[in-house]
Amino acid sequence: MEAFHGKFYIAGEFKERYVIVDDGVIKGVKAEAPGMEVKSLPGYILPGGVDMHVHFRDPGETDKEDFGTGSLSSILGGTTTVCDMPNNKVPVDTPEAFSSKLSAVRNKSYADFALYQAASSAVVRNAIGEKIFLGKSTGGLLTDLERCKWQDKVKVVHAELQECLDLNFRESDSLISHDMARPLECEIDAIQHIFRYRLTKIHIAHVTSLRSLELAKSLGFTTEVTPHHILLNNSVPIGPFGKVNPPLRKKSVQEELLNNLNSKLIDVISSDHAPHKRKEKESFKEAPSGIPGVETRVPLVLWLQTKGFISMGKAVSALMERPAQICRINKGYIAEGFDADFISVDLKKPVRIREERLHSKCGWTPFGDFEGIFPDLVFLRGNLIVQEGEAISSPSGEFLDAEVK
Repeated sequence: MEAFHGKFYIAGEFKERYVIVDDGVIKGVKAEAPGMEVKSLPGYILPGGVDMHVHFRDPGETDKEDFGTGSLSSILGGTTTVCDMPNNKVPVDTPEAFSSKLSAVRNKSYADFALYQAASSAVVRNAIGEKIFLGKSTGGLLTDLERCKWQDKVKVVHAELQECLDLNFRESDSLISHDMARPLECEIDAIQHIFRYRLTKIHIAHVTSLRSLELAKSLGFTTEVTPHHILLNNSVPIGPFGKVNPPLRKKSVQEELLNNLNSKLIDVISSDHAPHKRKEKESFKEAPSGIPGVETRVPLVLWLQTKGFISMGKAVSALMERPAQICRINKGYIAEGFDADFISVDLKKPVRIREERLHSKCGWTPFGDFEGIFPDLVFLRGNLIVQEGEAISSPSGEFLDAEVK
């Protein structure tokens, strides 16, 4: 049993408290010092980040990323739990494929992790939820909704309707033409389409506009935005390094998202971390879609908080609390009964993001002109795993088995 003391974010505000941890779980939060040795923590202490949307490419494309490098990036950016998507080289759409992937990644992760299945006629009981592809993206998966079997878990939707994409198809040679080939209307059509199936626990991934958010929430869905759709647009001079699905939109649409970060329309800010090698991104027409971001997600949002774009309460909700709630995992709060995952940050010390300082195997970032607030200390289930911005432990992340007992 251990005790930690500091300014913890608890129930909507920072409070000077003593947090008692036993076997990786918070056993108590007290205002008075306990009768035991106490470790004092500096700075402001937040729950560990929960990123419910990452693509670590492992197994099958470990030249781009593997669970070791992806999860190392995660913890160094303040994210202690990741949920990895199923569009691997061999799609994770059966119990056998899921078991094979789990065997390949189980001992590599620095962060606790869960795995999705691709929605299919098979049921994977250990999966955190199902991924629905209404339009083809990286990996080429397209979900046949008529044949799927469903569990009572989150269903994460890539909301671009394939029929709309087919109608708008064109060879893209710029961020603007890529936006035209996958227009906002395809996102709107997809959100309306999935509603017709009357499924439960629908979560619309990487929403790109305020209009789409309003529609999704009016239909009872939870929603997610990404740092790249909040901060980047199709006029930024990054060429194929900004190619992503759904696309970066025009500046007015992006700024509308940025200026509504405190809105109740947004539930979650996920990274949609989707790394590709630098040489793959040299030609716009040939470049695969995807942007890395798991290491910069929490730092960028905390920086936006210091600039007044988002309140601390909303930042913690979107980065930690709501993704944990939606995925039904025991994370996201500094409270009795939750896993003892927390990060210590100095909100007055932003640093310039430099790609050479990041840890994804892909080796680049579109956020090089931005600042971020990176954690000084990171704890996973009560164990110190990051100190002064460096990992100090071997991979100790646990698989979060989502089988409904």
